[in-house]
Amino acid sequence: MAGDWMKIELELPDKPEVHSIAAMLNIDPDAVVGKLIRIWQWFDKHTTDGNAFGVTYSLPDRISGVSGFAEAMVFVGWLEQNDKTLTMPKFDRHTSNSAKTRAQTQKRVAKIRNAATVTEALPEKRREEKNNTTTLSEYSDEFEEFWKVYPSKTGKGAAYKSWKKERPSLAVVLKALEWQKVSEQWTKDKGQYIPMPTTYLNQRRFEDTPKGVLPTGKFDVNEWLKEK
Repeated sequence: MAGDWMKIELELPDKPEVHSIAAMLNIDPDAVVGKLIRIWQWFDKHTTDGNAFGVTYSLPDRISGVSGFAEAMVFVGWLEQNDKTLTMPKFDRHTSNSAKTRAQTQKRVAKIRNAATVTEALPEKRREEKNNTTTLSEYSDEFEEFWKVYPSKTGKGAAYKSWKKERPSLAVVLKALEWQKVSEQWTKDKGQYIPMPTTYLNQRRFEDTPKGVLPTGKFDVNEWLKEK
């Protein structure tokens, strides 16, 4: 037995032979393709070399369900009758074990080549990632001061990018954090409403204006506003 799959060309529905068979039998070309596959499937399953001894035209006709289908295949050169043997031409090219082995080998070679191409690109990508990591590790002194006092220590690298983008005044940020860290919004529910550092910087929350009297009463809000 040859196996459970066949090598079929994608252009099969448009081949002149298919349209010739369709015209001779007055059936749809797509129907011809389906019937051909059924017949080739029989040769694939029941022969090892494409030669079916003792088989006549009646078998392909019965498999296809169309009288004269075998003769039409013979006319276009896709079937041959030699004495008592019905033969599928070019069986070794499309349906035999060797044909399947060649197809699988080609697929493996293509996969290996694709993998090699990806591997060649990896060193450059790793160099870029390394450079990005190096840049993010060189935090400025001002940012480190901000990071020390900011109550949420999440996403330091991303926060540093935002710091460089917004370029805030460290003095303004530290002054804003004095009242924000003790504000009702930041202290309630164990601080779950404290903004992420990146969000804080991107939205320039250090420019927010305090509302109401701070619960600790550590400093005068009005004085803070004057100094700001």
